[in-house]
Amino acid sequence: MSELRTRSIVGKDGGPVSFPNGIVIGSAGTYGNINHIGTPGQAGFGVGICPGPLPDGMLPLPGYADPLAENYGNYKYTDGSIMVWVPAYWYKWGTGANGLAVNEVDIKPFAAYANPAAATAAGYALHRAFYDGGAVKQGVFVDKYQCSNNGGIASSIKHGLPLTSHATHNPFAGLAGAPSNTYGGAIAAAKTRGASFFCNSRFVFAALAMLSYAHGRASASTTYNAWYDAAGTKNFPKGNNNNALGDASDGAILYVSDGYPNCGKTGSANLFARTTHNGQNCGIADLNGNLFEVTPGLTSDGTNLYVLKTSVSMKNVTGGNTLATDLWGATGIAAQYDDLGIAYEAWRETGADRTTYYGNASQVFSHATSGNAWAWAGAGGMLAGGDGGTNAFGNDHFADYKPNESCPVSGGTWGNGSLAGVWALTLTTGRANSSSSVGFRSALYL
Repeated sequence: MSELRTRSIVGKDGGPVSFPNGIVIGSAGTYGNINHIGTPGQAGFGVGICPGPLPDGMLPLPGYADPLAENYGNYKYTDGSIMVWVPAYWYKWGTGANGLAVNEVDIKPFAAYANPAAATAAGYALHRAFYDGGAVKQGVFVDKYQCSNNGGIASSIKHGLPLTSHATHNPFAGLAGAPSNTYGGAIAAAKTRGASFFCNSRFVFAALAMLSYAHGRASASTTYNAWYDAAGTKNFPKGNNNNALGDASDGAILYVSDGYPNCGKTGSANLFARTTHNGQNCGIADLNGNLFEVTPGLTSDGTNLYVLKTSVSMKNVTGGNTLATDLWGATGIAAQYDDLGIAYEAWRETGADRTTYYGNASQVFSHATSGNAWAWAGAGGMLAGGDGGTNAFGNDHFADYKPNESCPVSGGTWGNGSLAGVWALTLTTGRANSSSSVGFRSALYL
């Protein structure tokens, strides 16, 4: 990957603003919407133009700079993978006493604040998804589609046969290097595209869920949000989750079978925009249902819960349980995670294994701008009492377990019905598990 450079833009006061390490953040004027997350409810929200320099082998698709185009913010890698640039953003979660109503969220573009300290002073936080390797990241490339086997490479290609962690259904082991058909095998499987690619994290998945939530609340029609529901009962991205290649909340959705009972080909919905995180063709598809996705970032040793440190570089983590770089095992946990204890907020709130649901009239997520509370919120972790289930969060499920070597999986499967969704998080199973309904998608930082 080439060295990043310093560039300048016109700041909010009309003067130039320079950022090191190639960070070019959007503003009106000369640089237009470069690295701008957009306005909730409007065209192009939730994706953006990568500031560059682009990684070797990555090229923009036609229309990538036009918020009204279906390829806005979309890029193609040499293996044919389509990836979407998600610019970094600041957010404030409403408490009812911080200028926002309870559970309202305000999203600001990266250009809004010069640094995290300035944002914190205004009550805003940079989402946890935009920290990696101890540094602030200006955004992240995320696979538009769940990964499929493309000549031995785990690629993000429309109408692919989605990879899974089981020998009976498009197995990981069919990739170059034969990654294991386990949840932990997703870490090596992502590397078949290149050393800097990584299995998408729980933090990035939760950042996309927050963008969907903000977009749904700000939308007033289906013009820029195909899944918008004026009644508010189904105001979230749809997907393959009704065990019949459709959506339990939208009878018009139909997927193309991948040949395995009720699993769909990647991105194959007839009403594609209804299945993306921003309700537009430029968005990221199938975060609700089809396959659970391995999303590292949290784990348990059977007793305590751990959250990955911001100092960890996702491209360097490994999928075993003995090394300091491994996402599992005592050595990896000691080197790479912060300890949240034997119970933390909604996790183990009752002290027993349970399945609960996202949403409550009470505050759902912490408004903290740093520390463990911020990191937990960045993983989509609810506050104590923030669960129970509401339509605003799709009544998505949260499986509150703590197995040894816990491996988070997100989004739900083709048969989870309304329990699947962009917030859905399951902590029931571990690194060595294998399932025909668990796959992954890849991501990439500059």
